[in-house]
Amino acid sequence: MEFINRITEANNQEQIIIDLLKETEGEFDLGILYVCPWAPYEPEELVNGLKSKGKMRHLICCTVAGIIGSEREIEGRPSASLMLMRLPDVKITPFILTQPVLEGLKQKEDWYNFLEVYPNENPSFVIFADPFSIDGNAILAGLNQAYTGMPIVGGLASAAAGPAENILILDGEVLTEGLVGVCLTGNLRVETVVSQGCRPIGDTFIVTKAQRNVVYELAGRPFYKVLEEVLNNSTEYDRHLAHEAIFVGIAMDEYKEKFRRGDFLIRGLLGVEPESGAGAVGDYMRVGQTVQFHLRDARTASEDLHELLKQYKTKKQPTSAHGAFVFSCNGRGINLFKERDHDIKIIQHHLGPVPAAGFFCAGEIGPVGGINFLHGFTNSMALFYPKHDSL
Repeated sequence: MEFINRITEANNQEQIIIDLLKETEGEFDLGILYVCPWAPYEPEELVNGLKSKGKMRHLICCTVAGIIGSEREIEGRPSASLMLMRLPDVKITPFILTQPVLEGLKQKEDWYNFLEVYPNENPSFVIFADPFSIDGNAILAGLNQAYTGMPIVGGLASAAAGPAENILILDGEVLTEGLVGVCLTGNLRVETVVSQGCRPIGDTFIVTKAQRNVVYELAGRPFYKVLEEVLNNSTEYDRHLAHEAIFVGIAMDEYKEKFRRGDFLIRGLLGVEPESGAGAVGDYMRVGQTVQFHLRDARTASEDLHELLKQYKTKKQPTSAHGAFVFSCNGRGINLFKERDHDIKIIQHHLGPVPAAGFFCAGEIGPVGGINFLHGFTNSMALFYPKHDSL
């Protein structure tokens, strides 16, 4: 198993292809290309050029707002990042999905027939979707039901501000809507780390009254009163952060005695109504869930990524990953951290050296508590290992 990453900031197609294929001899099973399209070339022309000069069985392209390579993050200017993969004894199933087709996939068996992949094959998925034309949450709900516990990683294309402007390409087929992806089975193990960039404040509480995405009571008291009490007992700095934005962490395992980083799915608090005491959360809620309020800033996001990667190394004690995909929110990067290459430096510090590639997303995909979700302001990464090192 081999992963090779190349990046470029060249602004003409010939030089871009030279840079991306530099010292990459032989055939590859899969290539994934991320392109910032602010340059005098078209992504489909670049893909055709790469296919003609390189040897790739499958090639996926996604247009993005910024690219990530093994050592650098490049935002808001012409650039491209290519990950080339040799995956012996791995079956690669590429697929395209549009909203009309998605709406017909109602049962688990529909997904099995569509992909011709089954749960006993222990598949892993890498997907890239256009946020304007396909329901990302519905995709994940269907895949979670059909392939319970299997990892799904990827992100929403981020190059465009409106419909039909993002470009997705799979094996030469060019799309401006829908989703492209690959399902991987065989001699491959995918580990995931999802850093949601938040830290908890106050205690945990049980939801005692809720309907759809509105929480009326926590521990038998009005939601707003509980929030007010938590903030009153917080530091002035935390109250300042809460004024900017506050989040609700939903425990993925309500029966845990002690919660730690990575145990919560982070969702935004959309608003509160002091008169009724209710709070609207960016997800459906139900009675019995354990929640805790969370805050986010650059310092917290950096700390969270460090701590989760430390936990990962301590718990998994892995050999070095053969490759990594990194999907970071376009609200992170230099705008949040005021420094370049922030996340990839931390990843390489804890797990490197590892070939890595990814992009700044309009929404990041990754599992929390074994269930795959669409996130915001998150760094979602997938680490690739062979199941059998001897092969």
